[in-house]
Amino acid sequence: MQNEEIFIGLERHEQRLNSLQKQLDELKAVQKEIKAMNESLIEITNEIKHTNSSLLSCEMKINELQSAPGRKWEKITVSLLSSVLCGILGYVLARFFG
Repeated sequence: MQNEEIFIGLERHEQRLNSLQKQLDELKAVQKEIKAMNESLIEITNEIKHTNSSLLSCEMKINELQSAPGRKWEKITVSLLSSVLCGILGYVLARFFG
């Protein structure tokens, strides 16, 4: 009986080892997939950083373009105001000295 029990025990161990080997092979495949996904995520992260940098640059240019008309009207207003004040000052000086 002991030989049979040993034989049955060895057979069970062999089946268990085969099952564990199959699981190990599956885990190795999953590990390879995870590694590939990790490398892809690193690439995507780098691309996102580059895209964010480009977007920031575009945003700064858009803000500059949006503020340009306001600066133009400021210059026009200052010029008109200066012209009017110079005219008034000229008129006053002409009356005073004239």
